Amino acid sequence: MTDQVILVVYDIKDNRLRFKVSNFLKKTGYVRVQKSVFVSPYNPAVLSDTEAGLRRITRENEGYDIQIYVFSQASYENRIVISKGYYIEEEEEFLV
Repeated sequence: MTDQVILVVYDIKDNRLRFKVSNFLKKTGYVRVQKSVFVSPYNPAVLSDTEAGLRRITRENEGYDIQIYVFSQASYENRIVISKGYYIEEEEEFLV
């Protein structure tokens, strides 16, 4: 087990771009922890592929902010979660 995690956080105005980003992260093995937050165990190749993929997906767009954090598994496990009666609804696919 790795001792670090990768956390991807984003704000994206465009619905189609937001869907592409979340779909890419899910396919890359990330797990959604909030609507615009995904987490994955740290792996240098995953981090590199994540950055490259997100840059590729967003290169023709604007109106977005994506941040990638790498920090210890212990810090992630020590987070404080305040939640009651909330669940994450998966995004609906867009018909193109």
